[in-house]
Amino acid sequence: MLEKYRTSRDIICIDLKSFYASVECAKRGLDPFKTPLIVADESRGGGSIVLAVSPYLKAKGIPGRLRLFELPENIPGLIIAKPRMRTYLEYSAEIIRIYLNYVAPEDLHIYSVDEVFLDITPYQSFYQKPARAIAEMILKDIWQHTQIPATAGIGDTLLLAKVALDIESKKVPGGIAEWRFQDVPEKLWPIRPLSKFWGIGHRMEKRLNQMNLFTIGDIARANRDVLYRLFGVLGDELYFHAHGIDASVIAEKYRDLSPMKSVGEGQTLFKDTPLKEVLTILFEITDTLAARLRFTGKEAKTLHLSIGYSKAVGGGFSRQVSLEFPTRDPKILFTWVVELIHRFAEDLPVRRVSIRLTNLVDYSPFDQLDFFAPQRNKASEERFLNALDSVHKKYGKKYALRLSSYLEGGTLKDRLSLVGGHHG
Repeated sequence: MLEKYRTSRDIICIDLKSFYASVECAKRGLDPFKTPLIVADESRGGGSIVLAVSPYLKAKGIPGRLRLFELPENIPGLIIAKPRMRTYLEYSAEIIRIYLNYVAPEDLHIYSVDEVFLDITPYQSFYQKPARAIAEMILKDIWQHTQIPATAGIGDTLLLAKVALDIESKKVPGGIAEWRFQDVPEKLWPIRPLSKFWGIGHRMEKRLNQMNLFTIGDIARANRDVLYRLFGVLGDELYFHAHGIDASVIAEKYRDLSPMKSVGEGQTLFKDTPLKEVLTILFEITDTLAARLRFTGKEAKTLHLSIGYSKAVGGGFSRQVSLEFPTRDPKILFTWVVELIHRFAEDLPVRRVSIRLTNLVDYSPFDQLDFFAPQRNKASEERFLNALDSVHKKYGKKYALRLSSYLEGGTLKDRLSLVGGHHG
């Protein structure tokens, strides 16, 4: 029955090994497999996140993500490189140009700054080589031009290529793993814990474990109707993915123009911050999200607020409120943020904040009248905000900021000078 869903193609998923760290090694003329290098901003203190460690350190057992204070002491010759996000983006762009020497843009899907999918099915007759040989050719090209090492997964679908990359490619000589449909029982089904599998998070893993599903093979042998009844479309997708089946084709990614369902933004603060000082940051986030709604012609009917307290005290809260009328007015949205703070927040130091606006609807220029509230001129407010958007679009956001961003608790002014959260 499943045979009709199996569409075999030649998909290559390529990952640039320890990308940021490898770029720093390349800039210094060092071998990433022999150099103890990490990428982190020491100026942010011992709690600063290590963004990448070199392949050499990974081979020594040091994880890819940790904080500076968690590093083992006295690593001989350790180099701590300050993040240079613009440089990493330049290298990424150069490597994308290499990919485009092998495939057309519609057969390239950029998954992240260091990971892509290539559909080489249409090029088999041109190269007259098997998929593995083409992958070897591309990885060699990347190394020769940039000195950045890479690994690859090959599969009949995007899913199999990605899982082959994640599970096997980093462990085999040459860094290339190939998983086909016939390999599913031997290679895919034994995977455990389930969170190692692409698309399954820890929360989903816990729910599946409660159903006595502990391996991908357990999901493959489960009752499809039961999975659908419990998880909806996601359950159906889990069932097919457990059999290696993924109907998506890279060229179709460019036609996936599904409507935006929400907008959100969060910040992890550099230090534990008193609750009252977080309000300025929350207003900046609210204002930014309202601008994104104006750009897309939407309003929101639901606001979600999440606050995470300092690691020293732990915990936090996440609450939402349904608005009586949809809006994209930052002042109205922020009023509800403050209301949620008053109702649910404790006077504890804060380390993370997040706001998400959902239940989006098309913007209406007309206001719903409320006889018990002061009336406002919605059209006038929109004209002011649209004028502000025009200034931002033409000159950049930093040239027209609200005065609140210049207060001590504001972070937007500084963040606009960063690239990817770090100085370029």
